[in-house]
Amino acid sequence: MVPGYREVRQLGAGRTGRVFLATYQATGAYVAIKYLNATLRRDDEFMTRFRAESPRLVEIDDPNVVTFYEYVETGTRAAVVMEVVDGVSLRTLLTEHGRTSPEAALVLLKGTLLGLAAAHEKGVAHRDVKPENVLVQADGAAKLADFGVVVHAEEPGVPAGSPPYMSPELWTHGTAGIPADLYAAACLLFECVKGRPPFRADDIAALRDKHLVEPVPVEVVPDTLRDLLRRGLAKDPAVRYASARQFAAELEEDAVAGYGPGWEQRGRRHLAELATLLALRFPLAKPDADASPSGAPEARRERRKVTLPRLPPHLWVAGGAVVAVLIGLMLSGGRLPPGPGMLLVPPDDAPQGVAQSPATSARKPGSTPAASPPPASPKTSPTGRPARTATRGVSPPGVPTDAPPPTPPASTPPPTPTAVPTPTATATGGGLPRTSVRSASIMGWSGSAGAVRVAASGAGPVRLTVSYTRRDDGESSRVVHKETTTLSGQTSYTSGFTRDLGDVGCGERAYFGVVVLTTPAAANGPQVSEVAMDGPACPPASPSASQSSSSPSRGAASPPTPSSSPSPSEALVD
Repeated sequence: MVPGYREVRQLGAGRTGRVFLATYQATGAYVAIKYLNATLRRDDEFMTRFRAESPRLVEIDDPNVVTFYEYVETGTRAAVVMEVVDGVSLRTLLTEHGRTSPEAALVLLKGTLLGLAAAHEKGVAHRDVKPENVLVQADGAAKLADFGVVVHAEEPGVPAGSPPYMSPELWTHGTAGIPADLYAAACLLFECVKGRPPFRADDIAALRDKHLVEPVPVEVVPDTLRDLLRRGLAKDPAVRYASARQFAAELEEDAVAGYGPGWEQRGRRHLAELATLLALRFPLAKPDADASPSGAPEARRERRKVTLPRLPPHLWVAGGAVVAVLIGLMLSGGRLPPGPGMLLVPPDDAPQGVAQSPATSARKPGSTPAASPPPASPKTSPTGRPARTATRGVSPPGVPTDAPPPTPPASTPPPTPTAVPTPTATATGGGLPRTSVRSASIMGWSGSAGAVRVAASGAGPVRLTVSYTRRDDGESSRVVHKETTTLSGQTSYTSGFTRDLGDVGCGERAYFGVVVLTTPAAANGPQVSEVAMDGPACPPASPSASQSSSSPSRGAASPPTPSSSPSPSEALVD
């Protein structure tokens, strides 16, 4: 356990370690903690390099990179505390959907290159760019994770890295750096559009030979991507792009020339659609039954159950599809503003209060804590999330330096009533302070009428979008209507809505749903509700009619059938 954090549950495990969802105890903000595995901790060369790079990783501030908060090492553990990204890995997305559109692949590559550029300019190489280390969010944005965390291949003589994405100089000299990162990024572009890496083989030796001598198979990709891949996957590092920014600039030119000025919005929209279909796999999609502190009132836990209902998967998929459409509409009006990743705030029964302590420097190896109470670590920013710090608690292996959980200094003000970030004084177009939405909840939905309650941090404008869905038995859900209103002037709103979603045939069942989304996004995400609607009972069939229709009398004339006029249903289809 990393001092100052409380683990919630494990998110995943891989060759480099295990990742846990946790909360920062000073504010309750969510973070991700990765514990490096024993293989990495026993690798002296890796540990020396990673300790040296940690302060520079903290300094990387780019929306395309997962924020690195701090590195903590004791005699028995090494952990990285970082931003939790509510999305899925590119590997998961490709496994489920096979491939992406060329525009979506270019959006992913552009974000990856800009993230690499921010790191390269700080003197940090990624060393292991691959689909597992690219995280795609519900809005289609992608973030690059796990800088510098790379393990040795299992076969002797193979350098550290992931063989399908390793450049020729990595295979021959073990040289990792900017050219190798760009080569791996180009491999991502190829895999996104083809569903497989550019080179494949049954064994490591054959795969190595293909990377070294086999021509790049650019003939199987769209024309617009061929020049980018031909240069990005060049065998000679000197022939590749000189930097990630140069690669991104040429990508922009080729994308506009090949797909028009709206290529990025369309690509982001496609990525958002693919990601939201996997929303149940997001780290925060699963309610945390054990996330509340011990002794919390039972009523509060029950309220959480009402706020976060357990819904069937198809409803989440329908809601995700609606959210993707809304995001696409938003993106079509312009580019999203740059900035750090979103702050994810847990439910209201999580630890509260914001510790406001001065910045403190990292402890040196082997130093002992001062006699005065230490400030909370990591530092907290004005938004309430952990501020990024330099390496903390680094010590030689075998010398434990675990620090007790941080306590706020005596001058710390009383805890604020909520962990939601305090709105800034920046004015919006209407002159009101910028507002965050703390929660949105559906008060009731009968299939034709309902209401939604919205709680905001200020009186600024909040856009409320209600989408209505219908799903008939054996069919997929579809959006039948959408309406948007703007709320302002208060901090709490209750808005009713009604909509006739059509009739249900006799003896049939349909599902009428509603999806509520706010802009800015609510802390508890989009809300979804669906009810089953049964049609009337079908009248019993007339015995005489069924008998005459099934066994007509011999010699009776058959009813005339039209030869040219289409039936009403055929006319609708036409």
